[in-house]
Order: sequence, then structure tokens, then C-alpha cells
Amino acid sequence: MKRLALILLLVSVPLAIASGQQPAKQTTITGEVIDILNYVANGVKPDNPDRKALAESSVKAGNPIGILERKTGKIYVVVMNNQGVSAASALIPYFGLKIFAVGRTMRKGGIQMFVLSDIGKSVK
Repeated sequence: MKRLALILLLVSVPLAIASGQQPAKQTTITGEVIDILNYVANGVKPDNPDRKALAESSVKAGNPIGILERKTGKIYVVVMNNQGVSAASALIPYFGLKIFAVGRTMRKGGIQMFVLSDIGKSVK
């Protein structure tokens, strides 16, 4: 029995270490807050005059909000660092504005996620 426990321990520890992800480091991205559904599926650009009304109705329907990174064109799905606050309530005031966002990026497969800690208007 002790031998079996030792074998399981020796096999499971390296597997646990190999499968664990490194913690994402804090980063700042600049870009624009977008309604992902309307941007991707309907081609609504961040400079569209109807974007805020479209985004608000889309968010009320439960669709995701993201940040379109200025330099790379990458879209990050935004989630909040504080579980008591929704991404929608934090980001809606910033639709169509040039912003900076501080947080942690995570990638898995084709999904890029941004765990938001702070956001503000970009001065550039």
C-alpha cells in the first residue's frame, strides 16, 4: 500500500507541475473598447456613430465586451479582476474612446482574455 502511494505521488507531482500555467504578468494595453459581436459579425467599427447604442443593447443581451488593441488589432475578451463588478458596467463609459487598460493577459487556443484591474482614457 505504501509502495502504491509512493508511485502515485512520484507520477502525479511532475504531471501537476507540467500542466500548470505560469501566472500571467501585469501588462498595459492601449486601444478601444468594443462590442465584440457587432465588431466581428456585423463589421461595426469603433468610430461608428451608433456604436454606443448598439453596444449597450448587445451587452444587455449578454454579449461579450472586449478591447481592440491599437498596435496589433488583437481582440481581448475582458473579465474583471474584482468578481463583484461586471465588465459591462466598467467598460460601457469607455466605448469609442482611446483607452489604456492595466491587467493580466491570458491565452488558450484562439481565445485571448484580459483580466482588467484598471482602465482610463489614453492621452496619446
